[in-house]
Amino acid sequence: MKDQRSYFERADFESDFPPQFLVSIVGVTIVLLELGFAQWPFFYGAAPVLSLIFIYYMNIYHEKYIPVFVIFLMGIVGDVLLSDLLGGRATAFLLLTYVMQHRLARLQQSDFGRLWLDFAVSCAAISLFQLLLFSALNLAIPSLSPILFQLGATLILFPIGFVIIFTVHRLLQKVKIV
Repeated sequence: MKDQRSYFERADFESDFPPQFLVSIVGVTIVLLELGFAQWPFFYGAAPVLSLIFIYYMNIYHEKYIPVFVIFLMGIVGDVLLSDLLGGRATAFLLLTYVMQHRLARLQQSDFGRLWLDFAVSCAAISLFQLLLFSALNLAIPSLSPILFQLGATLILFPIGFVIIFTVHRLLQKVKIV
């Protein structure tokens, strides 16, 4: 009979891969939820960017569980499914992630009002980046009202999404899953 102790002694039970895999599944599911919102006549294709709220929260409180490839995957899936410029959303999310990494210590110590203000600036910067990218590639300026509506809807839903993610995180901590 083979000795199994050496295998389990070498096993890495503190790996970050399973939580990263779960975070990527949740992230892609949130992108699919955005796609569902975009089908509602109320939003008319300018659905709120819920994946941005998720990325923002995860980058502040659990940056090791949301690696760059998950953010890129969420952006590419969003680009393909929501008919955006291929790579535009993914590039904007990656740039936001790199900017947030430089300001991470300050963001982690901020109160909710400052986080909301910083999120508003980040969301506006992403919208402006996508607008400039679209304008440069198509040599035309799109209608600004859907962009402003999407920005406003995302900013209104930020506190709700942030609190829901925070509550689910606390619940998972009580159950000792996370």
